[in-house]
Order: sequence, then C-alpha cells, then structure tokens
Amino acid sequence: MRNLTLSIGIPAHNEEQSIPLLLESILRQRCSSFVLSEVIVIIDGSTDKTYDAVKKFSQHDKRITIINRKRRAGKADALNLIYTRASSAYLLTIDADLYFESDLALEKMIQRLKKNSRLNLTSVRHKPIMPKSFMGKFAAYSHLILEDVFLKINNGNNFYSVMGMEMMPKRFYKSFQLPKYTLSDQCYVYAKATSENRYAFSLVNDEFAYFMPVQTFYDWRILSVRSVKGDKEDVVKHFGKGILSSYSMSKTMYFRSTLKFFIKSPIN
Repeated sequence: MRNLTLSIGIPAHNEEQSIPLLLESILRQRCSSFVLSEVIVIIDGSTDKTYDAVKKFSQHDKRITIINRKRRAGKADALNLIYTRASSAYLLTIDADLYFESDLALEKMIQRLKKNSRLNLTSVRHKPIMPKSFMGKFAAYSHLILEDVFLKINNGNNFYSVMGMEMMPKRFYKSFQLPKYTLSDQCYVYAKATSENRYAFSLVNDEFAYFMPVQTFYDWRILSVRSVKGDKEDVVKHFGKGILSSYSMSKTMYFRSTLKFFIKSPIN
C-alpha cells in the first residue's frame, strides 16, 4: 500500500548538461511503497539553458515544478524555499550534478527512515565517474580514498557521508531553516540532525549516486581547502567546537587507504 509521499527538491545553477541525467534517474525510480508527489526545481540565477532543459521534462510530467529565479540568491536560500514549499511525509534534497546508479535508491532510503522513527536523515554513497584526464582521475581517487576511511568511522555516520543529498522526514525538515550565507548546507543539516541523537543519521551503503569530479588542480585545491577548513569553521560557528568530533579522521587510516588504492589502481 503506497500511502507515503515523497517530495524532491533540486537547487540548480547553470546545470543544463547535468540536470537531465538527474531527472531521468529520478523518474525511472521504482516507487513500491511510496508516491512521488512532486519534484521542485529551483533555478537560481542561471545564465545557461537550465530552464529549457527542465522544461522539457515538466511538459511531460506535471509533478515537476520549476521556480525560475532571475537573480541568484544562493543555495541555502533555495533549500529554505524547498523546505517551506514541500508538503510530503519525506523530502529528498539533491544537487543537480548528481544522478542515481540504480532504480531502487529512493525506495531504500524511504525504507531506512520508515523502519527507524528516530532517524532524521539518510543518504546514499557517492561514486565518481572516472574522467580521462590525469587531474580528473586524481580527484576521483582522492574521493575513493577518503570514502574508504570515513566508511570505517561510526559505520559511515559522520559529516563526510553527506555530500549533496539528504532525505528527511517531515517532522525534521519543517523544524529548521538554514542560516543566511551557510557555507556547507550538508554539514549544517547533518549537525542539526544529530545534535540531540548521535545516531539519527544512517547511510544506505549499497546504493550510489554518480558525480563528476573536478578536472583541474585549481578546482581540486579550492574544494579541498573548503572541505578541510571552511566547512569546519562554518559548522563550528553554529554548533560549537564539540561538533568537530564527527570530523575526526586518523592519519594512519588515511595513509593506509592511500597506499592501498595506489598499489591497486595507480594513476596513469
């Protein structure tokens, strides 16, 4: 019996190339125990043809709603609008440059939340599309090495597991708004979800979302600095230094994972 409803919210800025893959992967999902009631796409000041790309889907599927904002207000503001507009029992927010590997991802996340009423948050693993360039491969392996480590920390229950996708029950997503100029929405949401219950997050380990790694050293460096420094400073500002325990990662574990991957799959 499909009496549960799911809303999906997608903030998008200049994603004309990637968002069709995401929408296709959403619309092919099996909905055995729930009804996909709406897909809200917030186009945030895009200067490309993101609107046209989404419009092609909305013309054939009335569940897709487009909010086309001419002036960019930022991702946090777009997510807050999604939290306000969504009305379903569950909400999935997902970055426009991701797409699901299988057609069971939504079903498994729904079931994870349904079976444990104490959970506030769930997500799936992220899998890099292996680029052809050396720098692209380097960025992809950087993620795989990091994942090999963080999956061993609290069974994946930590900041690193929540990248660009969060599924939440209504009682949680209606309980907060992201502060203005939040740098890392995923870290804020994870910290909020686990602030009163350390085990209010659960990762679905056997489902994946694909993403394209950065292609240049400059972009990789910016992403690394933000992840190592900026995201931590931002979440500490809202939740205090105690929250950094969820960032704790052994240098020995990281070294072992690095060694394992470069012996197994050297970059060439």
